[in-house]
Amino acid sequence: MNLVKINEDNIFTSIIIGSWILLALLALGGAVCVSLKFAASVLAGGVLAIANFYWLSSIIKRVLLLPAGKAGRFAQVRYFVRLAVMALVIWILIAYAGVHIIGLLVGLSVLVINIIALAFYKLTLKGG
Repeated sequence: MNLVKINEDNIFTSIIIGSWILLALLALGGAVCVSLKFAASVLAGGVLAIANFYWLSSIIKRVLLLPAGKAGRFAQVRYFVRLAVMALVIWILIAYAGVHIIGLLVGLSVLVINIIALAFYKLTLKGG
């Protein structure tokens, strides 16, 4: 079996693909083991987390192209807006959509879980 090696050139893609796969597994597991509402909440949190990751990546790429004097202010404003939008969406999901809070937290953790798993994967390659 020919597996793709994860390196600095494809780490972003690996994180995104791994996160989508993990999200699908967690949502499916939530639907089977808990409820459809829980699975939908996991899915909502995961999509939100992955979208946030894309948005953060976009901000960082644009900041790196700016002159040093403008980059700091640009990044600060964009990060604040991103966090405010995320907080608003999470508040709407909890207050009005009635999502399952634990399911939402599981979904929001998808990227963190995936990044930790990739870190362990990279550590085992260096150690072995």
